[in-house]
Amino acid sequence: MSLLRKFARPLLGASFIANGVDRLRNTDDASARIESTLEEIGSLVSQAEPLVSNPKLTTQVLGGVEVVAGLALTTGRFPRAAALMLAGVHKFDSYVEYRTAELESDADVTAQRRTLLKNVSILGGLTLAIVDLDGKPSLGWRAEHLAKNTRKKGAQFGDKTFKWADDFGNGATKKVRDFEKNAKKNFQRAERDALKAINNASKGAKKSAQGAKKKVGA
Repeated sequence: MSLLRKFARPLLGASFIANGVDRLRNTDDASARIESTLEEIGSLVSQAEPLVSNPKLTTQVLGGVEVVAGLALTTGRFPRAAALMLAGVHKFDSYVEYRTAELESDADVTAQRRTLLKNVSILGGLTLAIVDLDGKPSLGWRAEHLAKNTRKKGAQFGDKTFKWADDFGNGATKKVRDFEKNAKKNFQRAERDALKAINNASKGAKKSAQGAKKKVGA
């Protein structure tokens, strides 16, 4: 982990840890702030009824997620998954703040806009943390790079093999060429299967991440 990440991740996760601890210590007050929003969500999404029907439990779950995910992000343990969970909680909190804001004057409207801008900025930081590979190349790049290296090594091996076969005559060279054709076919087939498996795994990971994000944001 780079020096910049060692400083940036704790700065991003600290506010979520503090907010989560406050939620767990003051569950009654925190649940009262989100109760009306939970009722609204329950009326729109019937599947969320078991969760939104108990504001205190929902508050404790959100607080626990903020503390655990915030600590994970701060310490660099599963930072992308932690940032994804925090993004879901943050979107919910942002909606609650926007939904329950009291707009009695122009100053209140201005404050609401500033709060919305701040929340959007934090969400942008979390999004960067979600896609941050910590300096490591993506899975697709690794697969493509591995395939190129394999082709290169295979070509070098083929050249050496042909040189050895020439020493034994035309019959040996012909057999080597036949073997090379079969090897290329098998390699191309294996390469297609590997790329297909990688694409399927990538799609499955994206679906799982989207499903987790929806559950957290629900």
